[in-house]
Amino acid sequence: MPRLTYVHALCCLLLSTTVVFGGPRAMTIEEARHLLSRTGFGAAPPEITALAGQSYERGVDQILATLHTAPVTSMPAWVDMWAYPQEFVWQLGQTEAELYFTNRWLEIEELSAWWMTEMIVTPSPLTERLVVFWHDHFATSFEVSENAQWMAKQNRFFRQHAAGRFADLAHGILQDPAMLDYLSNTSNVADAPNENLAREFFELFTLGENRGYDQDDIRIAARALTGHTVTEYGAPEFFLDIETHDAGAKTLFGETGPLLGADVVDLTLSHPEFGPYIVEKLWLEFISDQPDREEVARLTAIWRANDFQMQPLLRAMLLSDAFWDPHNRGRLIKSPVDLLVGTIRTLGRPVADARSLVWASGDLGQSLFMPPNVGGWPQGIGWINDASASGRATALTYLLGADMPSDGAAKMRMMTPMQPSFGKAGPEDLRIGQTFVTYVHQEGTEFGAAIILYDVGFAGRSWRSLTLWLAHDADEDFTGLYINTADCAPECFATVPTAEDDPQWVRFETWDGFLDQHPPINATDMHLLQAVTQHLPELAKTTAGHRVWQPDDPAFDAVPDIGQLIAVTQILAQGSKRHLGPYEAKLVQAQSYPNVLGLAGLDAIDGTGDIDDYVAAREETFAIAAVPRVSYASARAWLNALPGDAPDSQRAAQFLMALPPQSPGMREEKFARDADALLRRLVLSPAFQVK
Repeated sequence: MPRLTYVHALCCLLLSTTVVFGGPRAMTIEEARHLLSRTGFGAAPPEITALAGQSYERGVDQILATLHTAPVTSMPAWVDMWAYPQEFVWQLGQTEAELYFTNRWLEIEELSAWWMTEMIVTPSPLTERLVVFWHDHFATSFEVSENAQWMAKQNRFFRQHAAGRFADLAHGILQDPAMLDYLSNTSNVADAPNENLAREFFELFTLGENRGYDQDDIRIAARALTGHTVTEYGAPEFFLDIETHDAGAKTLFGETGPLLGADVVDLTLSHPEFGPYIVEKLWLEFISDQPDREEVARLTAIWRANDFQMQPLLRAMLLSDAFWDPHNRGRLIKSPVDLLVGTIRTLGRPVADARSLVWASGDLGQSLFMPPNVGGWPQGIGWINDASASGRATALTYLLGADMPSDGAAKMRMMTPMQPSFGKAGPEDLRIGQTFVTYVHQEGTEFGAAIILYDVGFAGRSWRSLTLWLAHDADEDFTGLYINTADCAPECFATVPTAEDDPQWVRFETWDGFLDQHPPINATDMHLLQAVTQHLPELAKTTAGHRVWQPDDPAFDAVPDIGQLIAVTQILAQGSKRHLGPYEAKLVQAQSYPNVLGLAGLDAIDGTGDIDDYVAAREETFAIAAVPRVSYASARAWLNALPGDAPDSQRAAQFLMALPPQSPGMREEKFARDADALLRRLVLSPAFQVK
């Protein structure tokens, strides 16, 4: 069918319905298919027949009962590994930095394939549909952060709260690192408020555009959100920075006080205008392309009466007359994910490599974890144009020809870290995976340097990092080391003196009498302090050539004087030996899980910089099979599973289409002799694009 004709036919379908309306006590096949396709991604014949004959209430309650807060397939192993030192890895060199970010893109591809697989195999399609909905509603993109861990943990957060209290979603999203980074709230400080997050919170996340707020409210909310950022030290997590937060009095929606982000959420959800905007978006997701104002008001009242819990709202929406109204059937256009996943689940067609779905969905305009902007993906007819119509047909043709994965091929494989040999590191040895110098400053006789020890192992324990600040003043004969314990407390340095202004920092200074002024350091802390201070010169040597930020350099990016850095670390080490005693155990460097440092494949490229070969080799050996819970070996097997004695074309259309085909009957029967041809004709028709 020519593309223009295809689009025209689809638009015409949205204006016509002929389905018979069933009774409330016994769902017809068509109504069961309608309920399952709207609350999930398609449905296999046995799933539809199992629901048919049940009342609306029982069917809806059964679907709601399947909602869960954890996936049935495991996320990739790297999701819960230590977060990568993304802001420092470029110091290692251009090849290493390119490889690092290449690995991050491979990770988001893997994560997307995992999610596609979860949608296909899940026993609760409604859970995944809600996760997609909230991901689109609170839109953030991997393309901004290039941090696949953040996107994975955000996906986990949406799943945990998808059908819970909206307040939990709203509070959590204002503490989500991906969101704080995406909408620049990491640069929202009292001296220069950034209004991005505040504006979108009102306009896109809660109230809706021009509903109950104005520019002054945005400005006040932005002040309340100042200092809501991501930790600078330790794992990158939400952090309220008191130093950059505007603690002054603020008045929002009639309430005055030293408001924080949590107050913005609570006051917004108490606003009389809150509710309809979210209900309207859910209406567009589940019912039709035209919200009914009176019904939206009724559903909003139900939602408000239930403390904005999602399940009561969903139940009321799915049991509404509007949901079951035949005129609202076939009025929603399938998104690319819905189209691809729904086809697989409906026809029971396993896919050998779920990454093919990721690529196809991206080509059709819906790359998971990468909405085009903060407004999310298109809706409705926005999914269909001349180009996408052709692409959708091509993708469906591929799916119809997909074969069952052979035994041993394309097994479910989530990337796991390579296991290095730590045999050379004894229990008292200090193991460091990587050392980064991140800042160097020298002015007169004063010298300072920020150093991060990444992937630290000692005495049977491992920590993500230790952040060090090395200070030296030759005139004052002063040398000190300050250690941030965000990643290792309370297991490390519990008895070492803390810094006066921040208990997360401990300090060791080499002047006589320093230790006498503080309680004794226990043996474990003493040994770790000895190891760090006395091995620091050797660690500093590994940073030769690192480019770091220096305020006294015009380019703010230069190679520091490694000789001066080593000299100061040697002074520190000598003072440590003098006051703490010598430490004999050895230093073991550069033994780290490849994915902890995010540099998997560094050994494979062997210094040649040929990253493309590494990627190609990895993609050849890595695949994730996606096998639906109900599978069929062929089109004929699928047709044979359909109940009833009507002609094949009629039964197939009944289980595939939201609306009956325009020319049923004998015209279609000539295709029934060839099951593949029959399904291809139905699936490639415009009627299959709607639900």
